[in-house]
Amino acid sequence: MPSTEESYRVAAKEHLERAQNLFNTESYYLAHYLGGLAIECHLRAWLRRRTDKFDSRHDLDRLAKESGFYAVIPYSQNQEFGSTFGTANERWRSNHRYYSERQLLDYMNNIRAEFNVSGNRWKNLARTLLNCARKVINQGEAKWNKQ
Repeated sequence: MPSTEESYRVAAKEHLERAQNLFNTESYYLAHYLGGLAIECHLRAWLRRRTDKFDSRHDLDRLAKESGFYAVIPYSQNQEFGSTFGTANERWRSNHRYYSERQLLDYMNNIRAEFNVSGNRWKNLARTLLNCARKVINQGEAKWNKQ
């Protein structure tokens, strides 16, 4: 059964909620991955609303542009959201689902994510991606019925 704009939208909200629950139970690796997937689902909802074409790529910044998501962001926040998508896109890749925790941490080391932040590294990584997901989904939800 093909996904609809509504099924993607619901999945995004459910994934974000599950990611937060995982974060709360210190399952940071899975919270990180699910947070990125929540962003992807939300952007796919916007893309599906705009077109019937399916883009199999998982590049969050590209999905944001192709879905027209930047049009729902107030102009004054474009730079902030550009940074949000840049951060999320750099830290979350669909192929990370095949990585062990060590491999993902090595990847994060290579891109120097949360490199100079004190505290639990996994917690910081997951928190950053969840904050990105929350920001994207909250902005999209606020505009969804107004479009």
